[in-house]
Amino acid sequence: MGISLYLSIGAIIIASISLFWSIYLGYRDRGNIKATSKISYDGPDSKYFHLQVKTVNYGRRPVILSMFGADYSDGTRGGTYIEKESGRLTENEKYEITIRAGDSDTMSPDGEEAIDFWFEDTLGRRYKVKNAKENLKKLWGKN
Repeated sequence: MGISLYLSIGAIIIASISLFWSIYLGYRDRGNIKATSKISYDGPDSKYFHLQVKTVNYGRRPVILSMFGADYSDGTRGGTYIEKESGRLTENEKYEITIRAGDSDTMSPDGEEAIDFWFEDTLGRRYKVKNAKENLKKLWGKN
């Protein structure tokens, strides 16, 4: 009984390691979008600035971004479609947008200001843009 007990415990340990390794590889083997934003000045001596939004696919599977959108101050949402050629992100590929205050991306058709940004892929998943709320406040001069 001694050796069979050790063999069964070893088999359970190896099976557990194999299970966790399979879960880890399955997690890595999907599209993983991370979107960020930052404020940049137009030039070294310029007092005007813009918002730069960048999204990167850190996963192994390609992701096709279909829409770039915003949440507005009156509670509505709106967005613009992204062209298929530029919206297809393979592993470690990026997509960038430069936005200025008053652009169609920052204002709704009713004249409301954008308060947050997001991307949507073809599967309907939404990815929030990190630091967008704070940077939009800076862009609108509300600090």
